[in-house]
Amino acid sequence: MKKMLLCFLLLIAGAFFPGCSSGTRLHKSSLIEQRRLESYKERGADQCAPHDLAMAESLVEFMLLELRGGDYHNADKYLDKKDFYAARAGVNAESCFSKDRDGDGIPDSEDRCPDDPGPPEFQGCPDRDGDGIPDIDDKCPDVPGLPEFDGCPPPADRDGDGVPDSEDRCPDDPGPPELRGCPDRDGDGIPDIDDKCPDQPGPPELFGCPPAADRDGDGVPDSEDRCPDDPGPPELRGCPDRDGDGIPDIDDKCPDQPGPPELFGCPPAADRDGDGVPDSEDRCPDDPGPPELQGCPDRDGDGIPDIDDRCPDDPGPPELQGCPDRDGDGIPDIDDKCPDVPGVKEHQGCPPPKQYKMIIVTEKEIELQQTVFFETGRAVIDKKSYDLLREVADAIKSTPSIKKVYIEGHTDNVGGRDLNLRLSQQRADSVKKFLIDEGVDADKLEAKGFGPDKPIQSNRTRQGRANNRRVEFRLEQ
Repeated sequence: MKKMLLCFLLLIAGAFFPGCSSGTRLHKSSLIEQRRLESYKERGADQCAPHDLAMAESLVEFMLLELRGGDYHNADKYLDKKDFYAARAGVNAESCFSKDRDGDGIPDSEDRCPDDPGPPEFQGCPDRDGDGIPDIDDKCPDVPGLPEFDGCPPPADRDGDGVPDSEDRCPDDPGPPELRGCPDRDGDGIPDIDDKCPDQPGPPELFGCPPAADRDGDGVPDSEDRCPDDPGPPELRGCPDRDGDGIPDIDDKCPDQPGPPELFGCPPAADRDGDGVPDSEDRCPDDPGPPELQGCPDRDGDGIPDIDDRCPDDPGPPELQGCPDRDGDGIPDIDDKCPDVPGVKEHQGCPPPKQYKMIIVTEKEIELQQTVFFETGRAVIDKKSYDLLREVADAIKSTPSIKKVYIEGHTDNVGGRDLNLRLSQQRADSVKKFLIDEGVDADKLEAKGFGPDKPIQSNRTRQGRANNRRVEFRLEQ
């Protein structure tokens, strides 16, 4: 009693006495923990987690006994042990009560549609079109249908041939099922859509044409005729040659002017684009251009013909293949992720990332050298993590190539999965808000909570659980 009185007097006087300071802190912690456990009890922890609640309450009582005896070390140990049971009591409070989110009288555990009310005969699912098929199983939930069509009306059949349009190759022309709904006018077993002679029966190997078919009457059967609708001699496989240069019109680039094969049937002085460069020397015979560019155009006027210019509409030097470089870092804008900020090739034209004390910026993520701390069981960021998150915000703002930052929240497996998913989402959202308040563009940020689903270590050890409670930053550049 005298020691406690002395501590109180020393604190009033502004002296620093370690034992007294620890006792005051522990006493405050005990009051806080008692209030917290009482709130868990009000939420139903005494029914849903009686063992964990009783253990936590007992450890707080043991701590108070040690405080009264002046043993602050043991009191602190009981306070640490209490955390495990208190956390479980808080997480499992209300877990034994049945839930019915949509209020349809069917518990969520038995409700196939826990967020949409429905009758018991449909296991709690609605049926908007009233066809007796719940919407969750109904492929046409707003149109009454039949079970054999998964809740949809019978399939459409525009041509009325008994073959549904979804299976009918010719939905507007009636035909038999064996030809997938397509007609066969000449009755040769080849549907008209595939028959090159739909009005003359013929075998499949001749694509439905009769063996001697010769539409253009040039003596070359259509099955061997490269030009079955234009008469031509057999030596040109039935194709005409208007200019008589021995090159069939189908292969002749100048079909009305005789020319040698090496010039594709054009005369030596042919100049199709009229730019004064003969087609035989013109790299771009159909697009006019100056002789110094071998007859090719140069739209951006940078002296590099469009055919060789990576950026034909934006002038640039030859060493960059005709592409501009606005920031002058030697990396063309077309390949530069930071075209207005000088950078280096190793970072795709962006400046090297700044060096930080508590983070490392890589191409795929921002690696944290410290943990982001939150208040226990809450999404409130601990002040000791503010400097760490300010470095993250500065890195995002200072790296123009970062297009998107995915903030991922993770927990251990202590407590229910649904609660951990909500908590991890709330914590990820808190980090996102902090970064926005630090000046980061909100459109660059996306927060997602994964709860206990992506552990990086085993949850069987305290250290493993601590490492699994984390925040990660994935990058899209």
